[in-house]
Amino acid sequence: MKHLLKFYRYIFEWENYLLLARAIKAARLVRRELPERDLSPQFASALSAVEQMYLPKQSGWKLSDEEKIARFAAFVIGFPIEWGKCVQQSLIVYRLLNGYGIPAKVCFGVSRNPESPEFSDGHAWVVKLSEPERPFAESTDPRERFTMVYVSPMPKAGSNVSCGLESA
Repeated sequence: MKHLLKFYRYIFEWENYLLLARAIKAARLVRRELPERDLSPQFASALSAVEQMYLPKQSGWKLSDEEKIARFAAFVIGFPIEWGKCVQQSLIVYRLLNGYGIPAKVCFGVSRNPESPEFSDGHAWVVKLSEPERPFAESTDPRERFTMVYVSPMPKAGSNVSCGLESA
């Protein structure tokens, strides 16, 4: 219920319904592309999903505030029950930012502290190409705690990397 109350302020703008539908569609694709149903999937699974999640700019997609993408992605991975964390959220954000014409890359990192019991911990985040030094929608810079081990490449112009054009 608290998830729904946070989104009350969004009910009066048509673009938010479209964004929600697109976020749900992206979430369904993430669930299909990640074979594990763990909250934190294996690195290899996440890597294989990246290429399938890329979506080129979609004509007619418009958004007044790109920060909404991160909020809606967080909403869909936590509703009605939590089924994902940073990897799933980052893949959704990556897909939607690119679809809205905001070029972005997804990044994966591992913990910097080898003595820590959480050394095997990792994190995923997104960077916009217009601001590559600033992680998108992160409260702190994940590069302070994590060593970046992967940054998605941008597909070559004309390559058919996406899963097809979307209308919703």
